[in-house]
Amino acid sequence: MSRAPARARRLQTREGRIQRVVEMLPAIARSVGSLMVIVAASMLVSGGVGLLMSSSKGAIHMAVSALILLVFAAANLFVGRNARFKDLDRRQAFVVVSVSWLALCVAGGLPFVVGADFTFAEALFESTSGFTTTGATILPEIRERLNPALHFWRCLSHWLGGMGIVVLFVAVFPALGMGGKHLFRSEVAGPKSKGLSPRVRETSSVLWKVYVILTLLQMGMLLPAMRSVLAESMSWKQVIFEVFCHALSTMGTGGFSTFNGSVGEMDSWVVDFIILVFMVIAGMNFGLFYEASKRGLSVFWKDAQTQTYVCILGVISLGIAIAILPDVGGNPLRALRLASFQSASIMSTTGFGTADFEQWPSVTRMLLLVLYFVGGCSGSTAGGMKLSRVIVLFKAVLVELRKSFRPHLVLPVRVNRQPVDNSALVAVLAFMGLYVASIGFGAIWVAMVDRTDGTTAVMASLACVSNVGPGFGMVGPTDNFGFLSGPTQVVLSCLMLLGRLEFLTLLAMFTPGFWRR
Repeated sequence: MSRAPARARRLQTREGRIQRVVEMLPAIARSVGSLMVIVAASMLVSGGVGLLMSSSKGAIHMAVSALILLVFAAANLFVGRNARFKDLDRRQAFVVVSVSWLALCVAGGLPFVVGADFTFAEALFESTSGFTTTGATILPEIRERLNPALHFWRCLSHWLGGMGIVVLFVAVFPALGMGGKHLFRSEVAGPKSKGLSPRVRETSSVLWKVYVILTLLQMGMLLPAMRSVLAESMSWKQVIFEVFCHALSTMGTGGFSTFNGSVGEMDSWVVDFIILVFMVIAGMNFGLFYEASKRGLSVFWKDAQTQTYVCILGVISLGIAIAILPDVGGNPLRALRLASFQSASIMSTTGFGTADFEQWPSVTRMLLLVLYFVGGCSGSTAGGMKLSRVIVLFKAVLVELRKSFRPHLVLPVRVNRQPVDNSALVAVLAFMGLYVASIGFGAIWVAMVDRTDGTTAVMASLACVSNVGPGFGMVGPTDNFGFLSGPTQVVLSCLMLLGRLEFLTLLAMFTPGFWRR
């Protein structure tokens, strides 16, 4: 007799969850439809670039992909025509952001299927790697396999995904109203802090303005530098194309290059230095640039994240330079150039390469491994744990050490002279647990399904979760992920997305309590 009421409650709970999913469908459909319009427009831009670069075939491929997405977008916008974003709560925003990103990664792979004969798993991997700014690729010969339109699309996906395409449409669509606040907070990576302004649309617009200005500044500096290097082999038009692609990849901290040998193929210290500077900038909190425009450059030196970021980068670069000095003929400037570029590339999670660091002494790989975990600053386009969390953990450990011999001491954890509350500490620890668990799951999967060695398995997973791109072993800086099986490429794509959205946004939907009222 007692089984009947329990069965009825389970049925009622199931029906309630289904009803809540149905209630969210219009908002999800409208979000995905709006997003697909942006993606289709971006594909048409890439097709236009293909035409300018005399690649009519590439332009056709991008146009066909855009047309398919526009049909899909029209259907979704029709379903979501009555959606009201002003009523969107945080839980619904989680669903909208997660579904939007999944749709984005699938849609972004369409040009690779249409124009480069990728399998579904390969296209999903390449697209997810682009939009999550990971920069891992399945291509052994990038320049030969892709036409100019696809090259530009890969790099543009970095740039759009870097600041966050959901943040973009919060800026573009003011009708989202208060719902936009939850979308913004669900999508923006890093520990949450105070906004730049009381209005979310204004905040996202400011971030995008800073992003665009820095990108244009880098393009302006790269143009004469790359022209001097590529003038003999390329026309002005081709050089401008290369400048655009590398600037988009740098500011998005993605690392896709049009060259098989990445940035190192240009072999120019001037180009290396410019990209190095902007990789470092891209790994910093973009909100500080806006504050600096009002309060001066002192905001950078007063920020704990920036101080730690510069110090870690400087110390590890110097350590690697000393270690590789004998390998570069005792030339200290070349050693520092190679060491600082690779350190900045890994720490900012950009993934560009100018050297095969697997050929360096083992101590250098240990130093670089630290940077895989640390990542850039919160509020940047970089991946990894984020320095704000590292700082909180480090200071929490120091506090606990002091309390171990002075148990009655009341000493809060402080960052930028502000106390960190217990809920923030718990959130950091939860993130750490999910971060390590995701890396472990990915490593076990790669080792079990593809029978790789331990180094390759762990680094393939770590490079994807941290959105870095290249790793060690068979996924090193001169290798690729193309040898992995289709199921593994799909799993690693999911890990990239988990790392980009910082776990909770996606994983929360799989907890039973998420769907209860």
